[in-house]
Amino acid sequence: MALTDSGLKVLLPKEKKYRVSVGDALYVLVYPSGGKYFVWKYRFPPNRSGQFRDYQIGPYGKGPGKWTLKQARDEVIRLDQLRKAGEDPRLLKSESKKELIKKATAPSLLQAAEGFMERSKTKPSTLKDYRNMLLNQVLPVLGPGTPVDQLEWSRGGRERVLSLKESIEGRGSLYQSDKCLMVMRGMFDYAIDRGWMQPPNPAMGSKQAKSKHKPKPNPSLEWAQLPKFFEDLERNDPGASLVTVLAVKVLVMTFLRGGSLAPAKWKEFDLKKDLWTIPADRMKAGKAHQVPLTGPLKEVLETLRSFNSDQEFVFFSPRGRTFPHIHRDSLNNHLKNMGYKGLTTAHGFRHLALTAGQEVLKVDHEIIQRQMAHTFGDKVRGSYDKSQMIKERREFMVAWSDALVEQGLKT
Repeated sequence: MALTDSGLKVLLPKEKKYRVSVGDALYVLVYPSGGKYFVWKYRFPPNRSGQFRDYQIGPYGKGPGKWTLKQARDEVIRLDQLRKAGEDPRLLKSESKKELIKKATAPSLLQAAEGFMERSKTKPSTLKDYRNMLLNQVLPVLGPGTPVDQLEWSRGGRERVLSLKESIEGRGSLYQSDKCLMVMRGMFDYAIDRGWMQPPNPAMGSKQAKSKHKPKPNPSLEWAQLPKFFEDLERNDPGASLVTVLAVKVLVMTFLRGGSLAPAKWKEFDLKKDLWTIPADRMKAGKAHQVPLTGPLKEVLETLRSFNSDQEFVFFSPRGRTFPHIHRDSLNNHLKNMGYKGLTTAHGFRHLALTAGQEVLKVDHEIIQRQMAHTFGDKVRGSYDKSQMIKERREFMVAWSDALVEQGLKT
């Protein structure tokens, strides 16, 4: 008589393993250790001339990887249907194992992310943003160990990617959602390029996928507002450090991005040539940039040198927690504390330089934009046009500094 589930529980181990039938050619192997294991005995081909074979179903019990008696019997019914259809269950199990091994060894999403970041040619600060986005937003949702080929478009990857993007949009971060899609696109491009997954890219851009985010331009002052601004800067009602106030003055005269200006080092300045060379890793375009030194700019630098000359950084700050120099956000924070929130940002002085440089100083826009480290024309021109126009840029910078002094800038 076949055993029931309650009978299975009381089967005791012996010195050697033994087999007990539970019906329908399904047996339980009882091991000396007390473990119990389901085995199905079948004939293949399914006729009298077929050979008897054993199919290892799995261990008896409850929980992951284990089988109850009912589950084992249901599995026998499924396997028997395959057997009668001409499929050898044991061979199917072998193929299933191979497929599982293949999936287990397929490159993971984490490997694709790490490979993409390792090959990225973006500057360190941008790469840091990409890393934070992938490790903190993408991988926790899609699964770092997920085989990357499971995110192929044909396997539902597009839906999962868009669902992640829409969840970010749902938090009100429209720009962040578009940026996240762009970073995922680069990661999947890396995987496709290496044959880890099939195209198309599940994070490809489209009009439908793009959020309704409308970028807002940085506010900037009008030329006529500068006298009042310089009065407020000099009065320093917020009580900022002298280094921060002087950094704002350098910002206005050079209209550099905060990330290029704040980490300035004394060794970057060549006083014989009157040039400040900013290394490529601090420039958005990834190319070294030269800033002609003017009289007013050198006066501000001399003030900084009078108490920071023994430091590596021009804008050294003993109160800095993250860096030994002022943080790039210190510039914007001081402008806000001065009462200029909504009126200008640090980036707004780039708008001012380009606008007033043309309207007030009558300088050609290309000269100003070259001093802003903007690129021109197509890739062919970018590859062959190596002219720096440093003479014209120096003339503009001198005129710009002098005009700022006339508007009230004190150096």
